Amino acid sequence: MVERFGGNPVFKHLGKLVLGAVVAMATAVAWPVHAETWTASHQFPPGDPRDLALQAIAHDMAAAGLTIKVFPAASLLRPGDQWNGLINGSVDMAFTPADYLIERFPQLAVLSLPGMIGTRAQAEKAGVSAPMHELRRLIEAEGVMILADSWSTGAIGGRRKCILAPQDARGLRARVIGKYMAETWSAAGAIPVSAPTSDTLATLVDSNLIDIANTSTATLLTLRKQHQFACITIPGEAGALWSLWQPILISKRRFDALDEPRRQALLTAAARAQEALAVSTPVTERRLAEEFKASGGRVVSMDAETLAAWHKLARRTAWKMFREQIPGGGELIDRMQQAVE
Repeated sequence: MVERFGGNPVFKHLGKLVLGAVVAMATAVAWPVHAETWTASHQFPPGDPRDLALQAIAHDMAAAGLTIKVFPAASLLRPGDQWNGLINGSVDMAFTPADYLIERFPQLAVLSLPGMIGTRAQAEKAGVSAPMHELRRLIEAEGVMILADSWSTGAIGGRRKCILAPQDARGLRARVIGKYMAETWSAAGAIPVSAPTSDTLATLVDSNLIDIANTSTATLLTLRKQHQFACITIPGEAGALWSLWQPILISKRRFDALDEPRRQALLTAAARAQEALAVSTPVTERRLAEEFKASGGRVVSMDAETLAAWHKLARRTAWKMFREQIPGGGELIDRMQQAVE
């Protein structure tokens, strides 16, 4: 039997809940005899908490006669192709960082601007805010439903040294996602290098093509490159430099075609997975710190003063670019900033 929940204790617990729910539903609901098969795509490596979330949903739905085949590590579709896959029917579900939807929905970039959302409390506020509801409606108006979502905090891996203050990045090659992040790192004196997926990030590290890995804590943990970094910067009491919103998307057409019992089962499974992802964030941060310390690396965090220096830099670079390039961008920044304060 395939181990669906890996070594993450949060998802092992979820697995027990899922199995219990499956037994209960099997005795309480008369599921239709016909079975369906869906495909789900994501870019994260097997065993990553986000992979485990989709696996947990698939595990839960099997009892309802819905088989969901999960394709991890961009093995089915590249991250930039997942949206079109949902629209044209080549994939039914996708778990994707919002940054890969920015080309179609540029307003989403407000969520990962450096200095906008740096703590779990801010992420929770952002998630229920009026601007966030409007961003969700933009997505759902295109025929795609947000089934669940999660937030990953940002981390920084330094190949040569610790990266804390902006000046620490001067002259170094920094992996970035998107033009807004690139603008801030460039202003800090770094040389931005684009690496859109985890597998390309691993290649850049192995080939010694970057000095700084700017990525999420979950990706840095599952990258398994501890010995190739001298130091990592993880979220501390003051928070992280940035956070990444990651929705689990589903074709609205496919969801609407389900009968009501299966819809409710899918929504229930997704809610469980979302809750487990929220709980797993601090667990992931602790595991990341423990594993890097065990490998002999340094683990540091930015204090409030250092984060303020980055925020000042971001406001005159990435934030300024967003205000100027996105219609209504200035108002959106102001409203989101007010929502998370």
